[in-house]
Order: sequence, then structure tokens, then C-alpha cells
Amino acid sequence: MNELELLLGLGIAAGVIFILLVIGLIFYILKSIGLFGMAKKAGIQNAWLAWIPVGDQYITGKLVGKINLFNNEINNLEIILPIVNIITFALARKSFLGGLITTAFAVLNFVVLYYLYKKYKGDKAVGMLILSIIIPVMAPIFLFTLRNAEPIGGFYYGSNERSNDGFTEGSDDYQPNM
Repeated sequence: MNELELLLGLGIAAGVIFILLVIGLIFYILKSIGLFGMAKKAGIQNAWLAWIPVGDQYITGKLVGKINLFNNEINNLEIILPIVNIITFALARKSFLGGLITTAFAVLNFVVLYYLYKKYKGDKAVGMLILSIIIPVMAPIFLFTLRNAEPIGGFYYGSNERSNDGFTEGSDDYQPNM
């Protein structure tokens, strides 16, 4: 192999890496626009955190509110998701425990994503989640499409439960129950 072939191979590899980085950036931007739009519409303070890694977990937690995971209610997702994300990042490549934590975080993220989809798309949530798992680039696309969406009938921000009084939590705005 001569120098020209080596340089050509390195150039092609650099080009492929650059293209993959641009594609990854595009999907990150789509996800951030989606979360930012939903957060603004929900009146979440510091919606700009949707653009910052780990901050986007805070916004997702605020949007979802609480989940039920293996018959356990998990509240304060806006705190739990960023902390677990940081721990997972720190331990991901360290030992068997890191692999278990990474897997547990992936499951938690899928459950949270399901609840977010359910809050905005109801019965379509299962299909959206399956597509997001099988084709991971679908999650940012789905989030982007939800940027201007309203929670479906009766859901109020910060909860997965329907509001009995027809009002949005923390505001005087009327939200009719459906």
C-alpha cells in the first residue's frame, strides 16, 4: 500500500465520520426542538435546558411527571433522570455493573418515552415506542412532531393521571375532560 492509497482511505474514513456526526447533530436538534416546544407550551421554566445534554432529561422528567415502573410509582423524574444519566455515563464502560446500570437506564428511558408518547398520542404510544426501539432515529422525529401538541383529553402537565376537576395543575386555565 502506498501513501496515496493510505491518504485516500483516511480521507474516506474522515468523510464517513463527518457525515455520521452531521446526521447525529440533525437528530439531536430535532429532539431538542421537540422537547423545547413541548416545554414552552407546558409553561416549564428554563425550557432552554432541552438543548443541553442531561438538561434535556430534566425537561423530559418535567413533561412526564411520574411513571409506574414494575408496580412502583416513580415521582420527581426531573431529578431522577439527570442523576441516573450522569451515573450511567460515569459507569458505562466500567465492569459488569456498568453494563447492568446502562441496561436499566435504557429500560427507564423507554418507559419514560412511552409515558410521554401516551400523554400526547394516547393509544399510538405503543407503536411509537416500538418504532423508537427498533429504529432509534424515530424517537427524535416523533419528539419533533409533538413540539406543538397538546396533551390528550384531560391529562395535565406533570402527571400521567387525568385531572378530575378539569383544570390544569398550577394554573387557572380550564381544560375540559374527555
